[in-house]
Amino acid sequence: MSEAFPSLNRVSSTSVKKHTKKNWDQWVQILNDSGGKNWDHRQLVDFLKRKHKLNAWWQQGVAIGYEIAIGKRVEGRNLKGEYSTTSSKTYSVDVKTLWKWVSSPEGISIWLKPLSEFKLKPKNMFETESGYFGQVRTMKAGLRVRMSWQDPDWSKPSIIQLWFIARPGKKSILVFTHDQIRESRVRTEMKSYWKQILDEIQEALKARKS
Repeated sequence: MSEAFPSLNRVSSTSVKKHTKKNWDQWVQILNDSGGKNWDHRQLVDFLKRKHKLNAWWQQGVAIGYEIAIGKRVEGRNLKGEYSTTSSKTYSVDVKTLWKWVSSPEGISIWLKPLSEFKLKPKNMFETESGYFGQVRTMKAGLRVRMSWQDPDWSKPSIIQLWFIARPGKKSILVFTHDQIRESRVRTEMKSYWKQILDEIQEALKARKS
């Protein structure tokens, strides 16, 4: 029997089952039966954390997928009509090594490209070679970084988050999520931008090992 939801928010049912032990059809049924149609996003995330012990990344992922499934959210946009994009890549290093490198001056010079010396620490501000500027909002070492991200031509800042996910076999995934983007055109530009950054990180890590 075919699944009603083979993919939600560009995440396949196979992938969500691999990481959460349930496919999209199962999650939609669980949340429907629990009253999820009447919950806001925060309540969905809290339920997935408390009842099903999902990690922070999959709390958000399953909640957003469910909102798309029941028509509360349009794929690629939040409930305010703002756009978002996600880019990720798997690296052949364990998550502790990846975090240590990404937060080091060498790593920061690759993925952030600041114009002046910068330390990855809450409240620290930056400006990049590409003209973007912002501030680190929150950080949980080894897991997540959240920062504002603004182009001088934008009226308001957007939000960047870096997620660090451990994988078997001494591998790890780095994810860039870019939220609160006001225009579809900018979303396309930033998705390309972060894909390029992930590729540059891969090349730098390869050179580091050789």
